[in-house]
Amino acid sequence: MRKLTQVILFSLIVSISISSAHGEQPRLVRLAFTSGWDALPVIVGIERGFFHAENLEISGLATTNPTALMSSISAGSTDFAAVPQRSLLIMAAAKLPIKVVGKNGWGTEIELLTRAGNESISGVADLKGKSVAVGPGSEAYPVLVRLLNAAGLRPADVDIRFLDPDSLVSVFDDGGADAIFETRYYTSAIVSSGKAKVVLSNENISGKLGLIDARALVANGKVVSEDPETVQRFLNAWIKALVYIQQDPADAASLLRLFFHRQGTLVSPKLAQAWITFTHFDRYTWTEDDILDAEYNGWGLVEGQILKVSPKLDGLIENKFAEKAWAVLQTQ
Repeated sequence: MRKLTQVILFSLIVSISISSAHGEQPRLVRLAFTSGWDALPVIVGIERGFFHAENLEISGLATTNPTALMSSISAGSTDFAAVPQRSLLIMAAAKLPIKVVGKNGWGTEIELLTRAGNESISGVADLKGKSVAVGPGSEAYPVLVRLLNAAGLRPADVDIRFLDPDSLVSVFDDGGADAIFETRYYTSAIVSSGKAKVVLSNENISGKLGLIDARALVANGKVVSEDPETVQRFLNAWIKALVYIQQDPADAASLLRLFFHRQGTLVSPKLAQAWITFTHFDRYTWTEDDILDAEYNGWGLVEGQILKVSPKLDGLIENKFAEKAWAVLQTQ
């Protein structure tokens, strides 16, 4: 098998040429995604022409509101959505008409921090009676609940404080919390500043919990059943975008910087390059382990009083489109 970046570029040229020769009209695809780091495969797919090569015209909706994203899927005004796992679990609990057709990354790195010089917290058991900051709607929150459970604690044993991003990154400046439990998208800058030290690294957390934390590419169930050809074309482009991120992380980082810049946020090249490494993009389908891990996080959301019912992913996983896309790419 040739280097996949070469295969992808060749496939782009061939696909565009075939579509042009046949005069086929592009198929409109309505795609929703968050306005943060989760959008990376979307950005790469659009900016590097992978969707165009499949003759798909993307109508994109970037939103900071997960509720709006979920509502658009439920109402049928969105065909595909790239979502964090927490949003997937909420949709599953609400029994929205979706199918999980692929991955949007996995294994986003998480850390437990405390203030530099604080010797009172050296492990999860030390969090009892202490305050821990997490972000609102945080992917890290159910993982924190799982860690507490493994240490014989419950959320009520800890003062969990949900802070906005600005308050979160400055929490040790004003004593706003004893610890932070968040993804490295937030914690890496705090550690680099010298204001915090790592109590539990991502390796510690993943090893203890077997954490996978797969993010989802979901499709409207009606699109999957009524237009499987478009779904296959979309997954062909999606898998190529995921591979491209692995093959050319420097270019992927530059695209991510541009995405944030368009939203009014300046990101340094060094920071963007670091962000690319905080999530893995080398798995494309959902395994039984992925499902069990996600449902355990769903339990964490129930235990943490975010959900009332533990979500189940039975019947929602549809791997065949991603499997076919990856199989074809490997033969080229």
